[in-house]
Amino acid sequence: MRAAALLLAFTTTAPLQDEGDPAAEARRLLEVATEGSPRIRTQASLRLAAMGEDGAAVVRERLEAESGYLSLGPALYEALSAFEDERMRVALWESLDDVMNPWRPAGARALAKTAKMEEQPRFQALLTDRISAVRAEAVAGVAVGDEARAKEALRASLIDQNGRVRRRAATALAKLGEHAALAWLIEDLRRDDSWLDMRLGRIARAEAAQALGKLLGREAIAGYSSRSAPDSAEAQAKIQALEARCRELAGDDWPVLPDIARAPGEIQGEVIGVELLSCREGELLLRWTTDDKLVVGEGDTDIRDLPEGSTALLLERAQEALEVLGNTRAYGDPGCDLERHHFRLPGSSRAWTIQLSKGPEAVPDLRPAALHPVAEAMIQSAGAAGLEQGWEEQIRRTFESLGGPLSE
Repeated sequence: MRAAALLLAFTTTAPLQDEGDPAAEARRLLEVATEGSPRIRTQASLRLAAMGEDGAAVVRERLEAESGYLSLGPALYEALSAFEDERMRVALWESLDDVMNPWRPAGARALAKTAKMEEQPRFQALLTDRISAVRAEAVAGVAVGDEARAKEALRASLIDQNGRVRRRAATALAKLGEHAALAWLIEDLRRDDSWLDMRLGRIARAEAAQALGKLLGREAIAGYSSRSAPDSAEAQAKIQALEARCRELAGDDWPVLPDIARAPGEIQGEVIGVELLSCREGELLLRWTTDDKLVVGEGDTDIRDLPEGSTALLLERAQEALEVLGNTRAYGDPGCDLERHHFRLPGSSRAWTIQLSKGPEAVPDLRPAALHPVAEAMIQSAGAAGLEQGWEEQIRRTFESLGGPLSE
């Protein structure tokens, strides 16, 4: 009822503020921005920013409270960059240094949209952040500063483990006149890979085509559809034409792509996968195949051998968990933390998905007990793959930051 009342009050108030009492209007907008319907929080936050000092004053009070920026909620937090008060921008930058901040990608995005040249070193530091969404948003901020420094930093992002970061870096470099980076976007048009049932190749093709359309003009990609298989005759002809155009722009600088940027091949026999996306601990993507291989990350450049029977044991644990869980497939509330399991059982063409999600607060019992043996088996299996020292500890820490403790 309270949210509905706030929504009604907000949507039926025509003027930007109450001329008789700007402070009261600022407090009202603050309440809508932090407690109102999610659909109107962003609008209320921007209207609050447009009020100048009256709006900034009530937000500063929140920032000075014990919970600081966390009391703002995600919409008002991201809108801090829209305030003229420089202290808001300072607060936004300081919040990015807090590894417990659940909204760091939104903060980086907000700052990058209004990037200042003198902030380039700070954005450059974010290009190595453990969270790919932060790295992706930082690209735009890096591009605003010194051109030579920007190009050097963005070239390093062309070998990022995350495809979206690579595409954004390539796009930014091309805008800066380094047309050799267009090769990364052309290669993504050839991607047709999946991560179990997730069509990563199609996503990559769509984003690459959109970027090329902005760089070369919409007419350059007319007739191309990311929904078409890249090996179809029509798609191949269009990709070849686009590549010819890009090669002409790049001249003799057309590069040989690194392995990480090449269109991944199909992973045969993938039957188990887990996505661990933590707003604090970073990201881990792991897949297991029927021939006892562990595939790390999005593509096919990091594949490790496992002891015989490793995947069969995981499938056994998965089947046991599904029998207990029944038809329940989602636990928790939407948030920045995500633990998602994919189980493709024998005889099934698609994978069963179990998802745990939450916001910044810890939820000790979010993961159902039936999934604990699965997580423990995944940790042990990954440890047996011969990854770097501390791997088991890292993956356990990430699991527990998402779904809670695995053991007493």
